[in-house]
Amino acid sequence: MNRTFNDGAANTPKPDFSPEVMERLFYWTRDYVSNLLAHTGTSEAFSLGEIGASPVLGAFVSFKKRGRLRSCMGYMHEGVALATALESAAVSATTRDPRFPPISSEEIDELELEVWVLGSMHEIKERGVSRRDVIKIGRDGIQIEGRGRRGLLLPSVPVELNWNVDEFLDGICDKAGLARGSWADDDVSLFAFEGTSFKKPFVWNASKNPELTKLITERQNDVSKTSNETRSASRPSFSLSSSLLHWQAPQASNLASRQDDWSQAVRKPAVAGMFYPGTAAEQKALLDQFDSTNSVEPDATRQKQNVSGALVPHAGWIYSGRLAAKTLSQIEEQDTVFVLAPKHRREGANFSVAPYGYWDFSSGKVQSNLEFVEGLVSAVPSFQKDPAAHRSEHSIEVQLPLIVRYFPKAKVVGVLIGSSSKNELTEIADQLANFLTKWEDEGNVKPLILISSDMNHYASDESTRVIDKIATDALETTDPESLFDAVMQNGITMCGVMPAFLALSALKRRGEFNSAIRVGYATSGDTSGDLERVVGYAGYLFK
Repeated sequence: MNRTFNDGAANTPKPDFSPEVMERLFYWTRDYVSNLLAHTGTSEAFSLGEIGASPVLGAFVSFKKRGRLRSCMGYMHEGVALATALESAAVSATTRDPRFPPISSEEIDELELEVWVLGSMHEIKERGVSRRDVIKIGRDGIQIEGRGRRGLLLPSVPVELNWNVDEFLDGICDKAGLARGSWADDDVSLFAFEGTSFKKPFVWNASKNPELTKLITERQNDVSKTSNETRSASRPSFSLSSSLLHWQAPQASNLASRQDDWSQAVRKPAVAGMFYPGTAAEQKALLDQFDSTNSVEPDATRQKQNVSGALVPHAGWIYSGRLAAKTLSQIEEQDTVFVLAPKHRREGANFSVAPYGYWDFSSGKVQSNLEFVEGLVSAVPSFQKDPAAHRSEHSIEVQLPLIVRYFPKAKVVGVLIGSSSKNELTEIADQLANFLTKWEDEGNVKPLILISSDMNHYASDESTRVIDKIATDALETTDPESLFDAVMQNGITMCGVMPAFLALSALKRRGEFNSAIRVGYATSGDTSGDLERVVGYAGYLFK
């Protein structure tokens, strides 16, 4: 999110839009999202006309499903045109919320859409606990900044959760990853803003979007047919939304404790057909294209490297797949690939080890190394076998076809890592390093440590390249703490900084992180052409 201020004063007043105007913005957003889902381009159902040029602080678009948050993203910049902010927020909420899979057409009947227009942001000048006295529940949203972290909550959040002011302020600290009570500290800045919203069930306009209606009908028929044919544990293909699995996930944590034998269990694909192609032919064609443009040599002459680990991005293949392929294609054959990736959702344990015997990636399966898994959870007490976090997570799944492509004999172990402290991760790194040493001492081949992470999120292309260079320069010092501190102190939204710090710290203890070889860097703007809000991607090999 971009934001500018003038000495802390509110540059853009609170939007004074009537309910009729807000309803019009709602329907424009609804039709815009409908066309995104049907891949028919932008909405022309409603012209925003002069109101689209109105200067605002920003806009947010939020989806809820059965009363629970499904996606919420926004765009903020003082004085931005309403149409620009609303369009950007709609695209981001539909396709880019890193906490959830993209919105899918077959679930929109169950969604509630809310549109927010924001203004009147100003810094709270009061100090200490006096800050609470100027916050009014129901009127104010809050943004907090400090210690390299930032978080924002809309005015509706404390109302929906029945929070008082102190709970609201502690909630914004939680959102930013700061300690509760930090909102009163002098090195933390607090901003208040106001907004106007409109919400109601999505209910797309079938007459204005026959393409979406046809698509939904086809997918609903696919789901019904597949459900009738396979009412067992098998998951239908792309026609069953990964988000449906997401909402079933809260019960999965208990399942791990009740199931002793996971050897034949399969982790079903959740984002095939969205983050990467959904069929074998499409996957092969795109990987062939990546290899062609990456100038990968035939196997007989290709120069492979013996490395201890690698960093690869996990966005949709259209944006980052080429760089991920280029990185993995340079590594020699592997026996086991141990993937450490960020946990984008709340479900599951904070350190969730995939217990499955197999990983399905739509066009095939790859086996897990369950012997490695058992040893891992025994050696690292914080690591728990838990399918809940993995059920809808994309950060490991998008790597599976690439792993099979370049390491066809390898087995895969996956761990999702949530938010943690440097001290906790350091302790776990010691335990992990000891386990890896014991694993090799028992005659096993050491695994490839694969860190799955994107770099900074949603700044301009120019800013992202500057920000990411701070992180990559720290990474190239081969000091894991330098990377962790650079990311935290500079507010770099590298989603995989926790798994990166853990993995590289363990490798460092084993004497296997003495160089960081840069394979490449890119941003989503290189593909999309949108240079206003991009995500950065880096590929590295570690020795």
